Amino acid sequence: MDRALLLAGLLGAPGVLASEARPPQEGPLPVAEPPPAEEPPPPLEPTVSDAPFLDAQPPPPAVPPRTLRPFIPHGEPDTDAPLSGGTWAAHGALTLLPLGTAWAATRVGDDSRLGPIAAEAAAGTLVASLPGRFLFVHPSYPQGRWMELEVGAFGAAFVVTPPLAALGTWGLGEVAFGGSEQRGHAYLGALGGAAAGMLVGLAAHEALRHLAGSSERLEFVRSYLAFTCIGTGATLGYQWSRTPR
Repeated sequence: MDRALLLAGLLGAPGVLASEARPPQEGPLPVAEPPPAEEPPPPLEPTVSDAPFLDAQPPPPAVPPRTLRPFIPHGEPDTDAPLSGGTWAAHGALTLLPLGTAWAATRVGDDSRLGPIAAEAAAGTLVASLPGRFLFVHPSYPQGRWMELEVGAFGAAFVVTPPLAALGTWGLGEVAFGGSEQRGHAYLGALGGAAAGMLVGLAAHEALRHLAGSSERLEFVRSYLAFTCIGTGATLGYQWSRTPR
């Protein structure tokens, strides 16, 4: 058995050596196909880094849309705009208001002299016109919104005008026309009359201004109509509360 295996091995060895020594076959070798070309990457674009900067603020929260009111422009003042006949009649009728108040001042108290009472009313009107011009401040914002300075000017004039008007009427009456026995009581009467006259004058001014619309005619008359209401109101209160010496 061992001899048979040895003989088979010796006979197969030359075939193996012949196959290993066989020259390679001549001919074109297969060419490997190149790999498909890859598309170039897209150009880089500047982007914000995902990491936030140290001083970056977070975006504000989303705010729902708000419904805005329609813009309604106010009429521009027109100096040459005509006034209706009713507006002229209203101006003339309200002009009689301070005249009636001055006449009523001659019917109260113990002093019925027309000259001194007219002078006291004129003094109160003149002093009231100094700070009182700020009583007619109107909002400059198109939607009628008041600004801080406008509110401050109106509030200061509203507080200061009656005491000053009462001081003008009371001072002239005490110095030039005999004075009164109780000066403090007389001044308080003038102060109350000036405050009431200011409210009436402001109401009359705004009513006439509403009738006039965008026209600026008779604006001076409307302002001094309000001032005369303050002055004659102070005179009426002074004459009603004073007791001549």
